[in-house]
Parts: sequence; structure tokens; C-alpha cells
Amino acid sequence: MTDIDEASLSGVDRMASLFKETFATHRTGSLDEIRACFEDVLTQMPIDDDASIVADTYGGVDGYWVRAAQASTNRIGVMLHGGGFVMGSAKGYRAFAAEVSRVTDSRIFVPEYRLAPEHPFPAAVDDATAVIGAAVAEAGPESTFAIGDSAGGGLVVSSLMALHGARQPIPGCIVLVSALVDLTVSNASFQELASVDPICAQAGTRRNVGLYLDGAGPQEAPGAFPMLTDLSWLPPSLVLVGGAEVLRDDSRNLADKLQREGVSVTLHEYPDMIHVWPLFSSIVSEGRQALEEIGAFVNSAAAEST
Repeated sequence: MTDIDEASLSGVDRMASLFKETFATHRTGSLDEIRACFEDVLTQMPIDDDASIVADTYGGVDGYWVRAAQASTNRIGVMLHGGGFVMGSAKGYRAFAAEVSRVTDSRIFVPEYRLAPEHPFPAAVDDATAVIGAAVAEAGPESTFAIGDSAGGGLVVSSLMALHGARQPIPGCIVLVSALVDLTVSNASFQELASVDPICAQAGTRRNVGLYLDGAGPQEAPGAFPMLTDLSWLPPSLVLVGGAEVLRDDSRNLADKLQREGVSVTLHEYPDMIHVWPLFSSIVSEGRQALEEIGAFVNSAAAEST
């Protein structure tokens, strides 16, 4: 690990401890127990009292509209939550959505997309595509963005692949945080960083991906494997990843691919940060830094598009 100040180290330790019970249960508990533990972690994230949160159905998918105080109603962000395709919820991501709403001056819809194994691929992509399509149709590409973390980051790319394939407009920019985009789950960082990543591991990621794909591979489910197709049409993309997470190479490889294909892409690797650290901006200063970077990127992309 590189040198970081004591406050940041304490914050990383606190983030890791929040997940400790979840991933201890992950090894022995049922999927319902795992899901409940993950929700317990997410509910510990504070939500500003003045944030507006409204349950709604959008694009045919249930979820929540989240808007920070004073945020504009003219710009729409669609947030796809993480959880390895098998856990997580729109309700659990309301705190993160409120923070993203604040820094991007937008209202955020967080869809309750369907989870595996009850609903394997392409159910989650279908739900996300419907919501993103509805947002673009309402606000226009220049006033729409999509953001996803972990598996949600992969869903952002897969959903835009579906929209692009159907010759439908796509959001003006995307933000990917600790994204899981390579479902072969074979990158070197899974081994290189296994001893320092307190949240993700190769075996658990492979298990979750297996439940999501339900036996399908790149031939049967090309929409689940964005690293194997041309992505030169993607909008400006911000890719954030922690230097201490096993999914590091997913982000590095995706950014390299997008750069080769001519996409405007920014990769920022935060040293010593663990998986999805921006969700925990109330705990670690690097989370607040990442939020500000997300806001600056989305605001800049919107200004350039107009």
C-alpha cells in the first residue's frame, strides 16, 4: 500500500468492517441472508433530511426518484446499483443517489431491476434499458446520464449496447464505479490483490456471475460481455476504480479499450481505495473527492453537449 494519512486509513478500515458481517455470512448463509446483510450495510449510509425521495414506476420499472435540495428537475440520472447481479436494491442506494443528485444538479431514478437467480440475464438489462430509454426520451441525451457501480456498471454498458443495437438514442455521458464488465472473471488483479481486497473475491464473483448468466456464454449472451464487442459509439465515460480492489483490471482494461476505439474516456484510479468506496463518502474523504469528480464530469459533459 502507498502512504495515506491516518484519517483515510481509518475510513478504509471502517468501510471494510461494515462489510465484514456480510461476507462472513456470504460463505455460509443462504442468498436471502446475504441479501439482508448487504441491505443492513447500505442502510447505515446517512440520507440528508432535505432530500426528496419518492417511490414511482418509470419506464415500466419500480424504483425511487431521489433529488437533493435545490437540484434541477431538468437533468435526469439513472443509477444502477451494485450487488453482483444477485443482491442490492434501489432502496439501499437512496443515500448514494442523493449525493450524486447534489453534485450533478439532477434528479436520479434508481430502478429496482430484477435480480438473479430468480431472473437471470437478460432480465436486469431489459429493466435497465427500459428506464434509461425513458429518461433519454423525456430529457434528451444531452440532459441524461447513467451511473452504475460494480455489477451496475456492467449493466450500464450492456443497457447502452441494447439501445445502440436498437438504434435508439443513448445518454450524453456515463459514470462507471468499480465496474464489473468482464464476466470471464479472469483478470490478473483477482489474484494480485486478493490479499488486500476485503470485499470481493474471484470465487464469489464467479458464483454470482454464474447465477446471472445461468449457463450462457458469450455466444448465447453477447450483451453480457461488453469487452468482446465494439464500443466506439459510447458517449464520454468516467471510469473510477480503487487501487486495492480485485476488479481493478476490469476498469483498466475497459478504459484502454475505449481509448483505442476513440471514445472520450477518463480513468481515475484511487490508491488504496476498496470496492465502491464513493458510496461511503460519509466515512472516507476519497469518497467525497470521487463525488466531486463525478459532478464535475457530468456537468462538463452536459455543458459541452449544449
